[in-house]
Amino acid sequence: MSAPTTAFQVRKGIHEREVRALEPSEVPVIDFGAFYSPGEAEQRKAAAELRKACIEKGYFYIANHQFPEAVVDRAYAAMQRFFALPVEQKMKCHYLDSPNHRGYVPVKGINADHSLKGEDESEAIEMAHDLPADDPDLLKGVRFYGPNNWPTEPPDFRWALGTYFDCQLELGRTICRAFELALDLEAGFFTSRFTKPLSRLRVCYYPPQREDFDIANIGIGAHTDYECFTTVWQNGVPGLQMLTPDGQWQLLPPIPGTFAVNLGDLMQLWTNDLFMSTAHRVINLSGVDRYSLVQFFGLNHDVAVEGPLPGCAGPGNPWRYKPTTVGGHVEEMVAQTYHYSG
Repeated sequence: MSAPTTAFQVRKGIHEREVRALEPSEVPVIDFGAFYSPGEAEQRKAAAELRKACIEKGYFYIANHQFPEAVVDRAYAAMQRFFALPVEQKMKCHYLDSPNHRGYVPVKGINADHSLKGEDESEAIEMAHDLPADDPDLLKGVRFYGPNNWPTEPPDFRWALGTYFDCQLELGRTICRAFELALDLEAGFFTSRFTKPLSRLRVCYYPPQREDFDIANIGIGAHTDYECFTTVWQNGVPGLQMLTPDGQWQLLPPIPGTFAVNLGDLMQLWTNDLFMSTAHRVINLSGVDRYSLVQFFGLNHDVAVEGPLPGCAGPGNPWRYKPTTVGGHVEEMVAQTYHYSG
């Protein structure tokens, strides 16, 4: 059976223009403070809410997540300065000049919706673990391990965004623990495989678009993420849209002090469609600039996805997917989206 990154393209409503703006009260918000407390009952309650949101929505927001607000503020200020630079300056750290997929992605640099022949109308810069050039995984040929392709301007960009990435890794570990509880897994099932995770940070800028936009050329086309889950910080400007299981697009409101979290393909494979990866897109019709910080979370590169998680398959409900690995799946999908192959 096809992986969900193919299946998502035929989901009902995937190319519809109509969207319904949600009120903040309509968004499932999980109080993540429970996962920083010793109380098992509080953790189980929050995990049950998370499970419900994953089954019914495919996404949720987290509040009381303990992420330092100052780290977000510094990252936001630095990214604004970077995207304001002349394009020639930004192109000096182009991602195609990096052997391990790091650096600047210009407007029309990717095509996220593989079912349409278009180009996305946004800019980004991508980074991950800032590892040395002699990292053993990089020497083995693993594309997503190695040094970052940092811009030289603004001078505080490396410090500000590197700190954000590192703090997100700690948040990601907590989210992994929450998923262990939500799926009734043994403690450490995800976190023990999160020691050198495939995690990428995509720093995004979305200029305003016209109301008569072409659906093939939007901020970022409809797609599912490739990893287990994704965190999204938004600067207060709406634009992120999620597709419901019945084919309705919903515009998610930015809620101060929260991160949006959506599910990726690997979570869908592992749960045998109990948790579906979330088809989403960005269309910025606000009339002002939109910025976001998007961090993708897989597990370690060589972790095998060889069958369903306990409780996610059984008689009459066989596993629907072929075995893969975390790194193999992510590398295959990134190659299809960006302007290289292999």
